[in-house]
Amino acid sequence: MLSSEGELTNSTVNREHVLTATQSKWEQEGEREEIFQLMDSFLSFEACLYHQILPFGLKDNKLLLGMVHPQDAEALDYVSRIASYMNCTLIIEAIAADAHRRILSAYLNHKNISQLDAQQADREITVTVVDRFIGSDDTYSESQHLPTFTPPDTEINEHFQQPIDLPLPNPNHPPQISSFLTSGNTGQQKDTSESPLVENLPILPVEIPELFSPVEVLATLPPKRLLEELLGRILTGGIGRLYLERQPYEGRILWSDNGVLQSVLDKVPLSVFQGVLNELKRFASLPISKVAEPKQVEKECLYQKTRLLLRLRVMPGIYGEEATLQVLRGAALKFYQQQQLKRLSRDALGISQQLSFKLHELQERLFLNRGLDCEQLEALVTLNQLVKSLDQQLKKLTLDGERSTNSKS
Repeated sequence: MLSSEGELTNSTVNREHVLTATQSKWEQEGEREEIFQLMDSFLSFEACLYHQILPFGLKDNKLLLGMVHPQDAEALDYVSRIASYMNCTLIIEAIAADAHRRILSAYLNHKNISQLDAQQADREITVTVVDRFIGSDDTYSESQHLPTFTPPDTEINEHFQQPIDLPLPNPNHPPQISSFLTSGNTGQQKDTSESPLVENLPILPVEIPELFSPVEVLATLPPKRLLEELLGRILTGGIGRLYLERQPYEGRILWSDNGVLQSVLDKVPLSVFQGVLNELKRFASLPISKVAEPKQVEKECLYQKTRLLLRLRVMPGIYGEEATLQVLRGAALKFYQQQQLKRLSRDALGISQQLSFKLHELQERLFLNRGLDCEQLEALVTLNQLVKSLDQQLKKLTLDGERSTNSKS
C-alpha cells in the first residue's frame, strides 16, 4: 500500500470498512464526472480496465487511486511511475470489483453518447495526421509519440526506486494517438541489419479472413473462427487491444485501436466466450485449465511481413477467467523493447552489486575465522576480479542503452 507521501508502507487496509464506507460515493453522478475527466486526461480506459484501477481525484498534486487489488505490485508500479512523471503522490483506496465494473460501464456509456457525432471527424483527422507523418522527414521521437496503455519502463525515479512508465498522451492531440499506424522512417542500412532477425521470427499461426463478418453475427461463429475475426480487427491498425470480460450469464468482448474503442460485442454465450479464451491460451501455449493468478505471455512474430509483439494476459475475474491481448508494432514495439533492455540491464547491475556485497561479507567472515588457506585466498581474489569486471561491463551496457534511447528522443 502507498501512504499519502507516496511511499510503500507495511500497513494493511481494512478492506471491508473502506469498501462499505466509500464505494457508493464514487458512483454518484457528480463524482463520476471527475473520474471520467481523469480517465480522459490521466489514466486511459484501457489502463483502468487492465489494472483494475480508477482515478478518483487529483488535488494538491495528490492522486486518489481506487484499486480492486491494493497489493497488486504491477498496477502499483504502473501508476506510481506515471504519477512521479506528473509530480504527483499516490493515496490508495480499495474498491469493490463490481463497483469498478459499474463505473467503467458508465464511462463507456458516457463516451458512446458523446462519441457518435465526433467519430467520423476523428477518422478524417487520423487520415490527415498519418499522411502528414508519412510525408515528413523529421526524426521520430518516442518521447512525443507514446503508447496509450502499455506499461513498459522508461526511467528511474529515486523516490519510488522503481522504473518510470510511459506517460499517457493527451487525447486532445490526435497525432500522439495515430502515429503508430506507420512504423516511421528508417534508413536502408538499419533495415538491412535487422532483416536476419526478422527472418528468424515465426509467422503468425492464425488464418485471418480477407473479408470480415458483420459485427452482428460474430457471436454466432465458432470460437476458433471468432478469434480469427477478432485478431484480424486488432491487427490491421496500430496498437490493437482485445478485452474478454466475463459477466454472470454471458460474455462481453471489446476491441480498440490506438486507445480508441472500436466496438463492443455484447451477450456472447458463455460457451463461445470460454471457447475463444481457450483458443487464446492454445495460441500462447498456456494450459487450458483455469488460472488461479494472473499469467502473462509475450509472443513475437511476423504478420504480413511486419514485426509484431502480442502480449496476452489471462486473469481470474469475479465470475471466472478474463483476458486481454495487446498488439505492439513499429515504433511502439521498438520503444517498448528498448525499455525492457534498460530494465534488464538495471536488474542485472543490481544483482551484480548484491553479489559483490555478499562476496565482501564472505571474505570478512573467513578472515575473522582465520581459517583462510592459500587456495581460498586465491579463489577470493579471482572472484573479486570477476565481479568487479562484471559490474563494469554491466554499467557500460546500462549507459550505452540510455545513450541509445536518448539519442532517439
